[in-house]
Amino acid sequence: MKQIIKKYQSYLLPVLLALTTGSCEDWLTLYPQDRVVEENFWEDKNDLLGVRYAAYQNMQNTLNNFIVWGDLRSDSYTLNPVEHDDQGNRDTYKKITEGQLDSTMAVYDWGGVYTTINYCNKVLAHGEEVLERDKQFTPSEWQQIKAEMTALRAFNYFYLIRAFKDVPYINQIINSDKEVSSFPTTNQLTILDNLIADVEAVKGQARNRFGLVSDTKGMITNSAIYALLADMYLWRAALRQGRNIEGYEDDNRQCILNCEASIAALKNQNAMNDASSGSSGSIMSGLMETDEYGLIQNDFTLEDRPELTAHQAIFPSKNSKESIFELQFAVSDLIKNKILGSFWGNSNGTHLAVSRDAVMKLYKDENEFKKDTRTWYSSALRIRDLSSSTGTTSTIRTLSVPYMYKYAIIEVSEDPASSNGSNKDFYLSEIITSEYENWIFYRLADVMLMQAEAHACLNESEQANTLLKAIYKRSYKTTTPSKISYPTADDLLVLVLRHRQIELLGEGKRWFDLVRYAERIGGGTDSDPVETAYMNGSEGVVAMVDNFLGITYSKLASTLKNRIKNRWGLYSPIYYMEIKASNGMLSQNPNWNREKYAH
Repeated sequence: MKQIIKKYQSYLLPVLLALTTGSCEDWLTLYPQDRVVEENFWEDKNDLLGVRYAAYQNMQNTLNNFIVWGDLRSDSYTLNPVEHDDQGNRDTYKKITEGQLDSTMAVYDWGGVYTTINYCNKVLAHGEEVLERDKQFTPSEWQQIKAEMTALRAFNYFYLIRAFKDVPYINQIINSDKEVSSFPTTNQLTILDNLIADVEAVKGQARNRFGLVSDTKGMITNSAIYALLADMYLWRAALRQGRNIEGYEDDNRQCILNCEASIAALKNQNAMNDASSGSSGSIMSGLMETDEYGLIQNDFTLEDRPELTAHQAIFPSKNSKESIFELQFAVSDLIKNKILGSFWGNSNGTHLAVSRDAVMKLYKDENEFKKDTRTWYSSALRIRDLSSSTGTTSTIRTLSVPYMYKYAIIEVSEDPASSNGSNKDFYLSEIITSEYENWIFYRLADVMLMQAEAHACLNESEQANTLLKAIYKRSYKTTTPSKISYPTADDLLVLVLRHRQIELLGEGKRWFDLVRYAERIGGGTDSDPVETAYMNGSEGVVAMVDNFLGITYSKLASTLKNRIKNRWGLYSPIYYMEIKASNGMLSQNPNWNREKYAH
């Protein structure tokens, strides 16, 4: 834990001194660096709000880890095959995708996440005293901030337990090594129980919206709290079901209820934004037609042409009406979102391409695949090759390995050399990327698909299909996609996860979806070296590889089953420096316990 503490010391005071925000107001009282004494810092609301903003800003530093933990091991990607200019990270990511995780990989350093948690703990610990000192700070304001910080802390812990399973659980302020007595790992399910209880206690008490749309979408609101609760209930349902613990059906039902509450809160938030003369959503988002759920609709007037206006509103335009919680990046803050250029694209600085075999599993044939407009920004098939341009013309080439352009402004054009009618071919004619795109954590379609998954787990096929159809309809190039119906709950669950894959591709969620699937199946014997009271989850691992990972990594299917082995293999190793610094208080994930790093 000393590694965590060193990060607290290195991050906290500099951020308190130097933090700036994208808003017009300066939320910090700036003291000379050599005079800062923390006990004298918490004087008024602005001090509290400064640390609150620091929590969000610090998440910009942990975003890379969030994506790797939540997505990289999944079936959605292959490595970029072109020559690479970042060979060190490329080698690391290659090993991770092949199931060769190592505790020396720096991407498993969780210290930055605990820094964010510590900021939340500081706000929650000092809020009452600020309320007493600052007479301009009202109890209702403190209640809203308390709810917001409680949920943000839970949000970061939720990432940790999904990535590492059992982690240290600390809800007290840490300022120095001297304050660390012992922080062993706490069981994942125990932490999750506490997180759900904490967030349940504050749901509905946060703000519905802020004065600026960038704050409304960029900070925790009531809609985000309900989305987080739905996500945590869905995860707990899987853990309980795979361990034969009662209550998983109730958890699935709670997931559904919180999804409905999140969608209702989002509708209310957008209505308030529309009614406010001082703020509005993205221009494109505000003008677009939405369905009964609030999904922005594509205009399929030209049915033979891919329609991407909804995509443009949700991603490159930022802070759309579908957005629930997205991390803000702005040119004015001079903090770039380097993740998008690093992971996705088609240059020699990009790490990941899209597994076409995996995303094709949702569709019956190539023609159906091409009619879903999401395939054009999530796994582009054809592109104008600007490198081969001669004069005003350029070569249009079919990509053997497709790339993801979800966060870019793209334009689809018709290939003049293609056939007429239903056989027309299209290609990406222009791609404009930015280094300041936001990162979406929760959006409307994600919540709807969580709800569909919970319905599928309860064998409520009609309700699940209704949600799937709404999401499919807005992206499919015919106005009446056929009703999707699968005979069993398990088949329906696989279908939901494939819809989540194509809809949420490149949003850092796929591996967590697969872990939840494997945990839900569980199985095996009580031979787990650590968690002896529970089945070790080997049947879930086999099903997950057979249904998902084995499609992308067909040559590695048997190897992946052996490398993942059981439920511990679904989670990541603890960074070896944390193990070394813990004086025996932390135990390494037994599946990744390499002898040379054990001491």
